[in-house]
Amino acid sequence: TCPTHFKQWDVATSPTFDMPNPFQAMGRRNVTNVPAQALVLMNDPLVASLAKTWEEKTILEESQTPRERIESMYLRAFSRKPQLNEMDDAKVFLVEQAQMHGIDFEKNPRDLAAWTDLAHALFNTKEFIFIP
Repeated sequence: TCPTHFKQWDVATSPTFDMPNPFQAMGRRNVTNVPAQALVLMNDPLVASLAKTWEEKTILEESQTPRERIESMYLRAFSRKPQLNEMDDAKVFLVEQAQMHGIDFEKNPRDLAAWTDLAHALFNTKEFIFIP
């Protein structure tokens, strides 16, 4: 059966990701990486909604520090903890995104918009998209 999130995905988006026609046999799928795929991951409402849902669940744990929350996100997204530079980059990203949304991250480290932006950014990393 098809995962729920793919059932919700716009049928017009499927060819962008080389999804085969479900009504005909396909011996081997084409493998492509085109700008349209990156644009869909950046702009598709479903992807934005999934990022927001992920963060709504992540920030429920009030006792977690931003560092612990970032670590939790990396474990969920990549099955590994972030490297030191990734942790630093994520913290800077959160502060900058919160500022863009008019929020002082130091005063409100659970700002949903900043964390949703981080989730969306993680969705768009090569490590998240490609399976080696």
